[in-house]
Amino acid sequence: MKKAMSLILAAGLVLAGVPPAGAEVFGPNTIWGNAPLSASTATNAVLLDATGRTATMVPVVDGKFAFRDLPAGRYFVALQTATGQELARSFPVDLPSGSEMEALFGRDTVAAAVPPGSTAPVAPAAAGGGLSTTGWILIGAAAVGITTAVVILANDDDGVASPSR
Repeated sequence: MKKAMSLILAAGLVLAGVPPAGAEVFGPNTIWGNAPLSASTATNAVLLDATGRTATMVPVVDGKFAFRDLPAGRYFVALQTATGQELARSFPVDLPSGSEMEALFGRDTVAAAVPPGSTAPVAPAAAGGGLSTTGWILIGAAAVGITTAVVILANDDDGVASPSR
């Protein structure tokens, strides 16, 4: 019994760092995102640098996009139709070197909340979406902690009941 519980605990620790099923891992130096409902017809995602100049463009596939191998810096993402009409613009994305960041858009709002080049901080409080990777890791760690507590409480090495039983 003790070995089985140890194996379960070890498996829990390993799985705590695994993203949930269906979650995508893009790798370092990546900005990724999902088009909001207001920009569901977007065909292109355009990466703009902090001054508003186009850095690169990628297609939007099934409402998703990703810009890989980017240098660290501040960016915006503009979602456009095939004819170049802008449907939405993300909040600023500050990409540290070696990280992966999600571009967040205001909840179904059209056009930019902050123009490129603006240094005004904008909190993405209105942005929709799911749990971040950090959130999933914290949930996994809490699950492992609870499992550990159950294992410790259930451990009966000498077969004698404790005074609290």
